[in-house]
Amino acid sequence: ARSRSNSKMAAAPWLRPPGVTGPPQMFHPPQPVSEDRLQEKARKWQQLQSRRYSEKRRFGFVEAQKDDMPPEHVRKIVRDHGDMSSRKFRHDKRVYLGALKYMPHAVFKLLENMPMPWEQIRDVKVIYHITGAITFVNEIPWVVEPIYIAQWGTMWIMMRREKRDRRHFKRMRFPPFDDEEPPLDYGDNILDVEPLEPINMDLDEDEDAAVFEWFYDHRPLAKSKFLNGVTYRKWNLPLNVMSTLYRLANQLLTDLVDDNYFYLFDMKSFFTAKALNVAIPGGPKFEPLVRDRDMQDEDWNEFNDINKIIIRSQVRTEYRIAFPYLYNSLPLFVHLSWYHYPIAVFIKTEDPDLPAFYFDPLINPISQRREIKVEEPLPDDSDDFVLPEQVVPFLKETPLYTDNTANGIALLWAPRPF
Repeated sequence: ARSRSNSKMAAAPWLRPPGVTGPPQMFHPPQPVSEDRLQEKARKWQQLQSRRYSEKRRFGFVEAQKDDMPPEHVRKIVRDHGDMSSRKFRHDKRVYLGALKYMPHAVFKLLENMPMPWEQIRDVKVIYHITGAITFVNEIPWVVEPIYIAQWGTMWIMMRREKRDRRHFKRMRFPPFDDEEPPLDYGDNILDVEPLEPINMDLDEDEDAAVFEWFYDHRPLAKSKFLNGVTYRKWNLPLNVMSTLYRLANQLLTDLVDDNYFYLFDMKSFFTAKALNVAIPGGPKFEPLVRDRDMQDEDWNEFNDINKIIIRSQVRTEYRIAFPYLYNSLPLFVHLSWYHYPIAVFIKTEDPDLPAFYFDPLINPISQRREIKVEEPLPDDSDDFVLPEQVVPFLKETPLYTDNTANGIALLWAPRPF
């Protein structure tokens, strides 16, 4: 009754029009906080954080600081738990069953940190459960992409020789172990065996001087000024290093520099093909993005639409993808791909001794024609014009190219990440 008689009361929140939160409030500027008040707030904040992150917990629990253990510790745990039928392990079986959920991640981390062919051994940090239930490799193998691709480029050449000589690899018989055979102990069977030599390409001290010292290191250039640190998030390598890496990685990189080669075979064309429920000849096939039955409208068809262009002949799939708004009835979710890029006349040089600028016979054919040269008559000039001695051509002192010009042009046309 009182709320009905009080006409000045604000309306309930659910009765206000949308967007109106209430009567306008007066703006009051914030009052300056005194120094004592600031000190008190800082002290409370410090107490709260010290309670949150301290090693001591409630009920007498103390979180112990975990130190790095020697590798023999985890090896002994795994060796002792080789036979789980003993009664002393009966309480650990629940832990082992719970750890099975994380086994795929453990295998993934093991494969991810596998030593590369150019490494003889790799020492990694591991994190393990005290019962030996599961062990993870606690590292992420960051790489610098140009260096990594160049390393595998040299491996491609060395593997060709390996196929011929067969020095490092032998064929395995599967299964390597019998069903009842206990697992091999690392300390007894593998630890004392000298690993095989790593596969390294013999680099030239002169040609490959920019990468000669560190090319096959585990973490190359980790402490240099060209990287931000061991996280490898950013790098900026100089021109001589990038050109050497690009030459070493040449086996794994494409020679195509003309983007028109991928016409109707790029991502936008694939998106359009999926939206139109068609397949590019030789390309991928997709589930339909838009079902036909959802778009059918019986009141509108190709015979009663005044704006419709009726094409009687069969339209090729390439036309429908290249010009989706012209050759399709319902061009939903389509992407317009680039029709034509400027033609590229760059040719990758195979001979490093060629100058930076030269006439390639592929695009500069010079035909041999034997013609009788007839001197053209020059107009008669009564005044002999001579340039002053102080006139010199522009950029006379600047060389046409340097030793790095050809490398810079090659890197300009190189694919990612070069």
